[in-house]
Amino acid sequence: MLTVKNITKKYGKNLVLDRIAIDFNNPEGVYGILGRNGVGKTTLMKIIFNMITNYEGDVEINGSPVKNNNDKLKDILYVGGEINQYNSLFQGKIKDILKVYDLMYETFDRQYAESLLDNFDIKLKTKFSKLSTGNQTLVQNTLGLASRAPVTILDEPTNGLDSVNRQNFFHFMMEDYAEHPRMFMLSTHLIQEIENYLTDVVILKDAGVLIEDTLDNIQANSHLVKNARLENKNIIKETTFGSSVEQTIYDDLSNEEIQRIRNQGGEVESLDLQSLFNALVEK
Repeated sequence: MLTVKNITKKYGKNLVLDRIAIDFNNPEGVYGILGRNGVGKTTLMKIIFNMITNYEGDVEINGSPVKNNNDKLKDILYVGGEINQYNSLFQGKIKDILKVYDLMYETFDRQYAESLLDNFDIKLKTKFSKLSTGNQTLVQNTLGLASRAPVTILDEPTNGLDSVNRQNFFHFMMEDYAEHPRMFMLSTHLIQEIENYLTDVVILKDAGVLIEDTLDNIQANSHLVKNARLENKNIIKETTFGSSVEQTIYDDLSNEEIQRIRNQGGEVESLDLQSLFNALVEK
């Protein structure tokens, strides 16, 4: 189990993460790490991967610290973001990058990586730095899938991808995940496209954890109530249109409560993750 304990990180006077505590207790979960720009998603994931070591708190796997612990770090892979900008390896040819990852990760499946890149029509002799943003993303995503690391972190795996490549990538990811179950962390703004692939969700806001739960529980508690005004519920947002009202509610509604609303002329709809996220994080 991966555990983040009281992580605090500042950049100068800017507090990015404030005593963050998360139990990633599903070793075969697909976690969505969600939040607005600048909220600290990438910082958190880089801390987990030991790319950032100047912070307060602890990251542990099965009770052992991760920081500067090579035995534990070999079980974690981070790809995406701007990692390629600071690594000379990503200035060379793709085939050389695969060779290095093959040496670094015992579980790396080079043949599978080459097959994926062929599917995306990316040539191994091409220099990574010469690729488009979308193809650079696909190469990094491929490294993430082919590593088969127990904890695989994909930072913005949809960056620069068109709808076809996004669909194809997630198809390959879930296909390989079914054959080789492990933990994935995905950070993306395209929440609507990844909702069906997630098992767990972490939403960050104001340097803290706003929600940490399974997707099933979140979906069960996400409601849009129309033409009725509830009280004593966790009302995220209320909008009025003349005499009508809509409430975005993140709370439990029993079958009896839902039926009572409908009997009084109101409506209750399930809310998708993107709509809930928008209501939760807007100012």
